[in-house]
Parts: sequence; structure tokens; C-alpha cells
Amino acid sequence: MRTLADEEIFSPVVEILRSVASMVRSGKRITLSATDTTLISSLAMAPVEAALLDEGIPYSRIITDGPESKSAGLHSPFILFDPSLDEFSFDSDLSALVIGGDVPTTAHLGQQGKGRNGVLTPAAISHALAQLISPTGKRVRRMRPWSISGNWIHPSMDTTYDPVYTTLRDLLEGEGTISVVPLPEVPMLETSTRPWIDEGDLAAVKERWPHLDAEGRARAISHLMRPGLTSSTPSTSRFEELGWNCILAPSWDYDLADQIRKASLLWKQMENGLAAGKVIDALISSGTLYPTLYE
Repeated sequence: MRTLADEEIFSPVVEILRSVASMVRSGKRITLSATDTTLISSLAMAPVEAALLDEGIPYSRIITDGPESKSAGLHSPFILFDPSLDEFSFDSDLSALVIGGDVPTTAHLGQQGKGRNGVLTPAAISHALAQLISPTGKRVRRMRPWSISGNWIHPSMDTTYDPVYTTLRDLLEGEGTISVVPLPEVPMLETSTRPWIDEGDLAAVKERWPHLDAEGRARAISHLMRPGLTSSTPSTSRFEELGWNCILAPSWDYDLADQIRKASLLWKQMENGLAAGKVIDALISSGTLYPTLYE
């Protein structure tokens, strides 16, 4: 398994991440605090907490919400997860890391290696840190597919191209962490993610799928996805991913998009802190969000 922090796209943050990993591995009790209790901050906190568990490093988790909570209960050393802050910084004197908003980076893709601008999300940064803290941890390894989750949520996925998402997806697929498959190869479907899909048509395509050639498969997927073309959402780039490039891990029945969609609904069903805690606990315990959150 390749070290994420060594990848070119992580060059803007790698020095800080190595310093923080060294600080954390010293064994002193550390505080993990999420003060903007969104799905984004939950996806960022979970891998770091998993790394601490894998290494047996003592820690405490604080999940709060609102501007008055930014410094509540924080004692050095600590890691603060708050995507509402436009900041990624490490204060070595205070032993304090802030994982806030996105960090600009450049990805070189294609035969020409042309540089394309993108962002490292809090989730991607946290997964790189988690691996440095616990290089062989079973929880960190199980959660590795989620390193691209922040980029899936990010608005850049609604543009024509997200080079960081593509880079991470190709890296994870190349090492066997994920599979990138067309929709008919996803075992289970959460219909709210793709409301235009006719379940009867999908079942028929799945039955015929093993016997179709490449051209037949292309026509079948186009037939399934065509009703969604008249909708204003999702964007064209995201629409293509939902039909032709679904993300699966070996133990998943639902793809990445479905799990993120279902998890996001928790924030409409319960208090923010409780929703965040449920997401973090599900990822650490099983490496999946759906249906784990609802079992």
C-alpha cells in the first residue's frame, strides 16, 4: 500500500503531516475536536481516530458545534477539525494541528504530465496523516477507500474535471483498495442517489449483464441513465461518475455515492453532534456507512 503523503499531490502538506505524526506517536494523550459538526468534519476525524486506536495511543474525542465552541476543552496536544476555517496549520510550540478548509495542490496527469490545479480536502489530508501515524493499522487500512470521499462531496466534482479525485481514485484502484465499476455491477442501490433509475430496468440489465459484449453494456447503461439527462442535477461530470465509474471496496454492497448520500440525511434526522458521532463510529467499526448506520 503506497504512502499517501509521499504522493505529489500531498507535497503542500507533507512536512506538517510528518511533524504531527511524530508528535502523536510520542504517546502523549491527544484531543481530537470537531467544532463544525458536518459530514465533512466527520469524514476527516474518523481516520485519525482509527489510527490512534490501531496504535493504542490515548485520546479523547470532543464534538461540539457553534462559534463559542472553537477552543472549548482543548488542551495540548490537540487536532482540531473545522472545515469552516480557511486554515491548515501546525503550531509546534502548542502541539496543535488545525485541519480546516481545502489546501490547493497540483496534479500532473496524462501522457504530457500537464499540471492541473485542484484541492486536498480535509478527508484526504486526514487519511494521509492517519497512515503516517499507523502505517499497518487494520482500521486505517479498512477505511482507506474513504480518502476520496471529501473530493466526491466537494463542488469541484460538479465542474468538468477534478484532478485530485481522479489521482486518488486511480491510485486506490491500482493498489486494489477499490474497484471502479459501472452501475450494473454495484450489488445494492439506494434509489434516492439516482432517482431516475427504474429498478425493474436495472434488474433486467443486471440479469443480462454477464452475457453482453462491450457495445451491449454501453447501450444498457445509456438506457438506464437516459431519464436523468433532463434533470438539472446532478452536473454532467457527476452524472457520468454515477453511471460509469462507481466506487466499491471489497466489503461494500453500496457504492461510495450511495453511502455518502444516506449518511448526509442523518443531519436532517438528529442533532448535529449525534449525527457526526454515528458516522465516525460506523467508519471506525466497519469501514462502511450504509447500511451500518441503520442497523
